[in-house]
Amino acid sequence: MRKLFPLLVLSLLLSSNAAVAEKAAERGVNSERLMLAGDRPDPSIIRDGDTYYMVHSSFEYAPGLLIYRSKDLVRWEPLVNALHRYVGSVYAPDIVKHNGRWYIYFPVVTPAHTTNMVVWADSPEGPWSEPVDLQIGGIDPGHAVDAEGNRYLLMSNGYLVPLAADGLSATGPARKVYDGWEFPKEWDVEGFCLEGPKIRKIGKYYYMLTAEGGTAGPPTSHMVVVARAERLTGPWENSPYNPLVHTYSPDERWCSKGHGTLIDTPDGQWYVVYHAYERGFYTLGRQTLIEPVAMTEDGWPAAVARPAKKQPAKQETAASFSDDFSTDRTGTQWQFAGEYDPQRARRENRTLVMQARGNDPSDACPMLFVTGDHAYEMEVEAQCAPEAVAGLVLFYNPKLYTGIGLDKGRLAIHVLGRAESFDVQLPRHVWFRLRNDRHVVSFWYSPDGRNWTKADKSCETSGYHHNMAGEFLSLRPGIYAAGCGEVVFRNFKYKTL
Repeated sequence: MRKLFPLLVLSLLLSSNAAVAEKAAERGVNSERLMLAGDRPDPSIIRDGDTYYMVHSSFEYAPGLLIYRSKDLVRWEPLVNALHRYVGSVYAPDIVKHNGRWYIYFPVVTPAHTTNMVVWADSPEGPWSEPVDLQIGGIDPGHAVDAEGNRYLLMSNGYLVPLAADGLSATGPARKVYDGWEFPKEWDVEGFCLEGPKIRKIGKYYYMLTAEGGTAGPPTSHMVVVARAERLTGPWENSPYNPLVHTYSPDERWCSKGHGTLIDTPDGQWYVVYHAYERGFYTLGRQTLIEPVAMTEDGWPAAVARPAKKQPAKQETAASFSDDFSTDRTGTQWQFAGEYDPQRARRENRTLVMQARGNDPSDACPMLFVTGDHAYEMEVEAQCAPEAVAGLVLFYNPKLYTGIGLDKGRLAIHVLGRAESFDVQLPRHVWFRLRNDRHVVSFWYSPDGRNWTKADKSCETSGYHHNMAGEFLSLRPGIYAAGCGEVVFRNFKYKTL
């Protein structure tokens, strides 16, 4: 019998792995639909009547916590920024409505420490409060209310933190209540990384969706798992249908699928909203996806093998990214990297006048936006002060970017965060064009906006992403102004290729 026992264990393991593989084959890996293209990670979504609201991590970009609104989970409009100043790197938020008041809980990571904050408003349209520091550690808060009306935050690594009745302070220490789901050891992941708890009360159970496996790394790393309990303090029971969402093969279009939230429609349809990288285009960041789920007979949300909808998500058009600076799009389109100083840029007579800052794009806190396009072209007209440095940039972080600009009268091309000056004299009033054609980036300049010259240097940017440089960011297009004095920008144009 002792000799047979190892064989029995091996047989059970093989049958278990086969069951996982069979389950994966049934999972409808093509049922997902792109809901919001571009870098919109860690989605948190809520329905209020017939209207949906969604918010994402804003990381180093400010103003932050841009709230989106939709009536149909297809067409989304940017509504308002809930965070109006730079507080640090803003990680995965949770948007909730409790007793008629709206809250967004979010972690803030700085070189000195990690904390969690909250902003509140009486309407999702705002005005939103100044951030309140909860002075608790961990990341990825998920708000929940127990049967007695007590408020809590579920945090990363399965910890539960009690909140005051107004939700604006913690009233006790964190308590471990959940250990996660043990995924198969043979899966290639970034780590265990139990994070992103999102709570939904359905019937007598609290259902908790968490992320495991790490948000980047191998394409099969991330996942969404489900557990349920009758009380927030547990015990928590893991779903026999786990994982709810996962990338099973590196050949799938969407990699590292995870960090999900359950959402239902007024007519009772269930979905899970999550993020993923697009294979071959990690530079775009983690994009927001949605797929249907169904409640099983034994009361678990499970994936539905269903073909993807033919109707694509409503995406921002190329025209919406072009900006003649006649209106203020700060927050709804443009964000500053690493700061928020609304006095630095002003709009005058269809121009954007920007005060120069720093020495080059690395410390200029460039003004950027999110795109989901694989290939695009942008151009801008710039009039620079004698000591100003300005141009177009694709910016990942202060150490990793590429772009074209004017540097004290000469052409400058930036690659891998380093500038190369060319023996090309340019006027202080100049036009720039940058083309990103599936990671192959080329540069043009013009003295009049009509006669263009292609620079003798191009570059390749497919490695400008988290797996190479960390920080969970994306490669964002935009403009920068460095040096001394002011730069006047006109007629920013953007088109898809």
